[in-house]
Amino acid sequence: MSGKIPVGVLGATGFVGQHFLALLANHPWFEVKALFASQDYDSYPAQWRATLPPPAWLDTVPVRRLSAESVLDSGVRLVFSGVPADVARQVERSIVAAGVPVFSNASAFRMADDVPILIPEINSDHLAVTGRPLHVTNSNCAISGLAITLAALRPLGLKRVRVATYQALSGAGYPGVPSYDALGNLIPHIPSEEDKIAAEGRRILGTVEDGSIVPVDLDIEAQVVRVPVHVGHFEVSFVDVARETSVEEVAELFRAFCGPEDVMSLPMTPEEVIHVFDGTGRPQPRTDVMLGGGMTVSVGHIKVKGTSISYKLLVNNLVRGAAGGSVQNAELAHVRGLLG
Repeated sequence: MSGKIPVGVLGATGFVGQHFLALLANHPWFEVKALFASQDYDSYPAQWRATLPPPAWLDTVPVRRLSAESVLDSGVRLVFSGVPADVARQVERSIVAAGVPVFSNASAFRMADDVPILIPEINSDHLAVTGRPLHVTNSNCAISGLAITLAALRPLGLKRVRVATYQALSGAGYPGVPSYDALGNLIPHIPSEEDKIAAEGRRILGTVEDGSIVPVDLDIEAQVVRVPVHVGHFEVSFVDVARETSVEEVAELFRAFCGPEDVMSLPMTPEEVIHVFDGTGRPQPRTDVMLGGGMTVSVGHIKVKGTSISYKLLVNNLVRGAAGGSVQNAELAHVRGLLG
């Protein structure tokens, strides 16, 4: 026995599922014991398309047909869900009801009253709203980076947020955007994405009052574009705050931002939550998307005029904005004794 917590991965043959497998390959606390997909397989059936290398044990774990019963029979103590939203709606609640915590990347329950959208550096107290076993989601990939920078700026008094996102093709999953539409082109609309950024951002930055999450009263408006970049969502943010500030103060708020002590000790939490680049040439997806193992948010080209701030940010949509965020959420639940 390894002493590690046995875990399962839902949607293990999909794009996000493969990133779960890669991040859990040598995890100090969790050990993958069961894989689940739309049908049974004796060995792993899918081509590896993740941006991280596959685990050495990939072909030694059979894939089971996903159901609440198969998850319960597997003996795992928690599951990571990388299934599409429509599948999540069918199975995640049943799995929780059967006694197994779910840490989900799916959007299906992000606005449910008893399911927090957790980014531990920002809102670890939101774990209080979920029942037992836990049902926790990570955020939309685009808001994950933006919300972290907004949390860093809260001492200035957030008043209004405008953001333009330039989102990588990998954010659409596999097979995603047809190649003929994507190559040498921009897709100026991603269905529901702009509304998700606004609604999820307000909820993530909200407070817990009487056992419920109260979204922050903050005007957030987004415009989104799909761009022919492999990994990394690039965002141009414009934030109005309550008092005048300076480039130096904003940069220092970003550099100093961190979560509670137990969050900062988690295996998935980067030493540097926000990395600030000086000058105007960074961040760039090709060079910077894997900072902090993919969990660090990069910021550059900060400008300030009175109470108006603008900056450019980069977030790894597959790690911080997807599988890595969920693994970090489960780590937090473990150190706070909420898995048992």
